[in-house]
Formats: sequence, structure tokens, C-alpha cells
Amino acid sequence: MTNEQCSGHYRFFWQNARLSFITALLLLLSTVGGLSKALAGGEDARPSRPNILFILADDHRWDLLGNIHPIIKTPNLDRLAEQGTYFSNAFVTTPICASSRISILTGLTERTHDFTFGRPPTGAIESQNVYLKLLKDSGYRSGFVGKYEIKLSGDDSERFDYFYPLLHSKTNEYQGKELPQTYYITQLTQDFIESSAGDQPWAIAVNFWNPHALDSDKENQYHYPAEFENWYADVTIPPAKLSDDASFEQLPEFLQQSIGRVRWEYRYANEAMYQKMVKRYYRAISAVDQGVGMILKTLEQSGMADNTIVIYTSDNGYNVNERQLAGKWFGWEEDLRIPLIVYDPRKPASHGKQRSDYVLNIDFPATMLDLAGIPAPETYQGESFLPMLDGQTPPSWRHEFFFEHMYQPKRVSIPPMAGVRTQDWKYVNFYKHGHQQLYSLKADPDERENLAQLPEYQGILNTLSQRTAHYIERYENQRSEEVKARKDFVNQLPAHGAP
Repeated sequence: MTNEQCSGHYRFFWQNARLSFITALLLLLSTVGGLSKALAGGEDARPSRPNILFILADDHRWDLLGNIHPIIKTPNLDRLAEQGTYFSNAFVTTPICASSRISILTGLTERTHDFTFGRPPTGAIESQNVYLKLLKDSGYRSGFVGKYEIKLSGDDSERFDYFYPLLHSKTNEYQGKELPQTYYITQLTQDFIESSAGDQPWAIAVNFWNPHALDSDKENQYHYPAEFENWYADVTIPPAKLSDDASFEQLPEFLQQSIGRVRWEYRYANEAMYQKMVKRYYRAISAVDQGVGMILKTLEQSGMADNTIVIYTSDNGYNVNERQLAGKWFGWEEDLRIPLIVYDPRKPASHGKQRSDYVLNIDFPATMLDLAGIPAPETYQGESFLPMLDGQTPPSWRHEFFFEHMYQPKRVSIPPMAGVRTQDWKYVNFYKHGHQQLYSLKADPDERENLAQLPEYQGILNTLSQRTAHYIERYENQRSEEVKARKDFVNQLPAHGAP
């Protein structure tokens, strides 16, 4: 046999061997695919991982949605709630933006992550476990747009493929044109969605600044696109609950002199100011609603709506003249409670449903990882509420929760507090001022009467006080070694402006 014939035989052999291997591989894949379809009743049982659109407003309290409020208009959020699942008992563990936003990213309480204004960046372990980083590490394209005002260890490029952090302003420039900031954030989100077409799943955190007040503008405070200027002009805003002089006078002196009262002076101090500011606040919420609608329309137009989970919520609640105070740093319902809507287009059984389980901001990261099929880190203190979209309550789900506010600036008065909310009771301890509050939520849902000093309630008071101390000890013990090594929080907190 000649060398040429020998070479030909070898080529024939390897060509046939390669074809046989490819044929066998294709046959195997076909068999697996057929088995998958058979197990799924004829459908492919290998669905792509969903996209995750997480939308966070700032200072949007839970009851200001059009489908539950007689005045405010939020048609897009109303429709989202009608199509998805509305959670009527969603709360934050700390009612202030910086701490709450870190809790949303890390699944940890403020007591554990130890971050608020003026504090060092979140520790290395905490920053490594930011849910968007874990999603990115697992193959997601990750994005962040809007309000940031937090500090994480490491480089942001490790967490975000698309990163546009923004300070608060009335407008931002986009392609040579000034846009209202709410629409600018909307446009950046639309750009991210449109540039994410393809097989790679994506997740983005959209952090609107609205309806947060622009603190540098004491005259108008709340801002929105011009087309909302006449919204609510023909209505009279009813008085806020407990906004009479007597309710304010019942407060201890340290609350009367807190920044909540200082800001009240240029927001709600008289009827004309109250009407003006509340309407502007409502317009800012309606502007966020419009931005949400524009984003959802982009999802539809891009063909991604059927595989994108949409979550809408807020970083904390808000006082709107209740007890003649402004702000959100206290333990009342208007401070702790937030709206929460989850729409999963893949789960028809979850559409149009309402859940009353206690869901917390520290549950969001575990839930989003669960949506992507990623185990939550053991450090997370929250849990996935994904089973609730299937009508199930996870075993041993909470019936109470701990909340607190540790921020203590030196130039203004924001009293620290900690407490526990159960289904029947609310306990708040302003421990630096020796003042406790106890409310019967069943008999007194508006939290009108503080029962803490009445003899017949001392047993309940002591029990909830002990529960609060238990949570504090538990969450402090769960701090990372890096955080534990830091100097004392209270004594070392530097002076800082009001949040």
C-alpha cells in the first residue's frame, strides 16, 4: 500500500469516527430533549432563567397606591398589582434610606451590616454577598441605575455590568437634552433593557429618587415632570391622622424637638403649606408610576415581558403630618410599612392575589436569588418568599419582626430606637431617652394610645422588651469579624448632615 493510499485510509477512518461521534452526540441530545419534553407533557422542561426588574422608590409609604387610596393616581402600579401579587404587610427593618438599601442588597439588618450615613463601607463579606454580584457571578448581566448613596467594599465593576449612580437633582442631561430625573432614570433603564436582548438573563436595580424631597429646596421640596403640575389641584387633602395639637403635645420633648419637627416647619406647619406639599408629594409618586409604565412598555416592545419578574417597593415609609411630624425615622406604621408588588408572568396562579404574611426588606435578596435558582448565602437573615407566589407559606415563617434605627447625627436630633412588631402588639424603645411605646395594634391600629406606663400592660411590655434585647444580641453576634472589630457605633459615629 502506498503512502498516499495509507493516508487516504486514515483520513477515511477519522472522518467516519468524527461523524460517528457527532451523530452519537446529536442522538444523545435528541434523546435528552425528548425525555425533557415527555416529562413536561410535551413542553421543553429547560426554561431560561428569568430576568429580574427590581424597582425601588424612595419614601413611598404603603397606603399611597391608587387601588387603596381615594385620591392618589398610580394606574401602572395598580395594574401591576392586579396582574401580580400584592403584599399588604411589607416592612423595613430600618426606616431610613442608606441602611435600608444596604439591607436590601445584603439581606442583613442594620444591627449586623452596621452601615448608615457616616459609617465605613460595608465589610468585605457583606459586599461579596450583594445579590446583584451573586447574580452576575452566575451568568446574569447586572445593572444598577439611580440613587446609590451607600458604600460597599471592593470595586463596583465586580457587581455591576451597567452602573449609573446618581445624586438627587431636578434634571439630568441625556443626549444633549435635559430630562426630569425620574424620566432620566427611566431612560437609562430602558437603554439597559434594549441592550440586553439575547440569551443572557439580566437583573437590574432601578432606584428612583422620587418621591424623596429635594432637601436643598425648602420652598417646594418635591419635584416631578411638568405635565404633573396640575394633578390634584382640584382636590382638598384631608387632615392626616393625629395631626391635631393635642397629639403633638402628648409626645415626649425629645420627639417634639427632633428633626421630624424641624422639617415639619417647612412642610406642613399651616394648612396652605400642607395642601401644597402633600400634593407635590403625590405628584412625585405619580411621576414614578409613569416611569414604571414606560419601563414596562419597553419590556413588552422588546419581547422580554413574558420572562421578566417585576418587583416594586420602597426603602421606607413616610410621615406626612402624622403627629405633626415629618420624616421616617420612628417606629410607627407610617415609617416602617412599604408597598410591595411582585409580578411573575410565568405563574398565572399568582396573578391578582394578595398576601398578608410579614415580608421584610431583608427578604428581597434571598427571593431574587431563588428566582434565579441560586442558593442564598448562609449569612442572609432574610428568607425567600417565592413560595408565596404559589400560594404557600414557607415553614416557620415569621409572626413578628425586629426593627431599629441606629443613626445618630450630631448636628440634628434623630433619636435611635429599637423594637418588635407582632400581629397584635408594637413595642418601641427610644433607649437613649428612656422612653418606651406600647400599642395594641388590634384595638388601636392608628397607634393613638401609648400603653407603656399602664400597670396592666407591664407583662406584655417586659416580654417584648426581652424579645427586642434577644434580637439585638442575636444580630450583633452575626456580625462578620471585620464589622465586630470596628469601634463602638454610638461613641464613634461622626457628625453628619441629616439624611
